[in-house]
Amino acid sequence: MIKDLCIISDGESDSNVSVMLDGEESSVDFIDPAPDMDWRAQTTIDAYIIVFAIDDRTSFEKATDILYELKQRAETDNAIILVANKCDLVRTRVVSTEESKSIATMYDCKFVETSVVLNHNVDDLLVGIISQIRRKKHRHGAMGSDEHGCYSKSKNLLSKIFKRDPMSKSCEKLYGP
Repeated sequence: MIKDLCIISDGESDSNVSVMLDGEESSVDFIDPAPDMDWRAQTTIDAYIIVFAIDDRTSFEKATDILYELKQRAETDNAIILVANKCDLVRTRVVSTEESKSIATMYDCKFVETSVVLNHNVDDLLVGIISQIRRKKHRHGAMGSDEHGCYSKSKNLLSKIFKRDPMSKSCEKLYGP
């Protein structure tokens, strides 16, 4: 069961969404932290969804700062998705797709462009969130089991050091590794 998501954005309120994926229903609680809330101290977070507006450079820079802080704090057990919102505002765009993808790749997180107004990629984002959380939990559970032993732990360590993964990663594949 999914505990919580921390969605860091300039949104209005918290919400709860139910998502059916692969015959299993998951309830997702979105928490939009208040300015005085220390979201870094939360222990029940399964994923961080960092949202910025493509027509607001300051929000993109803040999102980049948050990604940096998450990686510095070694929050790698949690799924992290960078969301470029307002992709319908093409004429006022100040943050390019390429720049956003570059940041997502640099911080080893997933990336998607959405438009809440047009409902563009919103369902894909929800399914991607659940997929990433399940993948992280499955991987975390597999690494913690005794049956994988020292060999698996050594392989994981070497993969991290040399940045090699048996499956190629893409910042855009919300359903993949």
